[in-house]
Amino acid sequence: MVSVAAQWSGMFRIEVSEDGEQRFLRLDTTGFLPPFTDLLANRAAMAAGVRAGWRTSGGTLNIAGQGSPDCAPYDILINGQRSHRLPAVGPHSHTVVLDGLEPNSLIQLWLPHYGDFTLAHAVFDGDNVAAASDAGPRWLTYGSSITHCQQADGPTQSWPALVARENGWQLVNMGLAGECQLDPVAANTIAQTPVDLISLCVGINSYNAATYSERTYAVTLQGFLSTVRRAHPHVPIVVITAVLSLPREDKPNAVGWTLRDYRAATAQVVKALRNKGDSKLHLIDGATVLTEQEAMNRLPDTLHPDTAGYAIMAKRLAPQLAAALLSSAS
Repeated sequence: MVSVAAQWSGMFRIEVSEDGEQRFLRLDTTGFLPPFTDLLANRAAMAAGVRAGWRTSGGTLNIAGQGSPDCAPYDILINGQRSHRLPAVGPHSHTVVLDGLEPNSLIQLWLPHYGDFTLAHAVFDGDNVAAASDAGPRWLTYGSSITHCQQADGPTQSWPALVARENGWQLVNMGLAGECQLDPVAANTIAQTPVDLISLCVGINSYNAATYSERTYAVTLQGFLSTVRRAHPHVPIVVITAVLSLPREDKPNAVGWTLRDYRAATAQVVKALRNKGDSKLHLIDGATVLTEQEAMNRLPDTLHPDTAGYAIMAKRLAPQLAAALLSSAS
């Protein structure tokens, strides 16, 4: 019998405390500016999209950690199909026996995508087991809570996880609930991350917090994209404008802009940069990702999709993102 510790994918780095607790950081913490970025740092320490895999014919998966009261669960997949969903609230440990598998079966453990969470250990014990590395194109997606997907029932039901699994991609989910504000630390983290495709879904947090006005939003987005493009001159970048939120479409925020205004300005920035020669920059109209009827039915709070809504988003976005990646190779 051998014991194989998890080898993690999907984060920028792992922070290990003196007592061995692991925290999974999705942004480069050297770029934070406390106290102004404290909530951003909190969101970046949530383990959205972080996972590990093993190849085995059977054995026992041992997991221990601690999660906040609102912590999402773990998901365990066997050859791409979910076999277990395990709670991660409070101090916890799980022993999961996975016997009688086909040789070389792929076991994946996805960490809780939302909530304050630390991991003590995740180890697979078996007679024939090895760590499994990710394969496929590397995709990083940046966005708000609608990319973070805390309303999804589990980590493999976020729309980025669904797209990555459908398209056979390695995922880095940089969804930051309430904190997609085009921060330099986010742009610089993307710049440091090896990727084959980048997507950004922007505008909704800037609308809700009234962070940027007509004078500041477009140029801030331009600067963010310029930082990313300098680091990744040949990588396709897909900008997704804000998805529908019906009460916000025509309601001015504190700086006098509607959600429709942010969506239009985002499209104008992409058009301007393409006109300057960036042919690998693409636009998806977020207002087409969900229909008005779907927005009414699948956004219980008028802002965040439910699990079924995220599945619709994944179905619509997966082929469009794949087309952008394919176009870069032609």
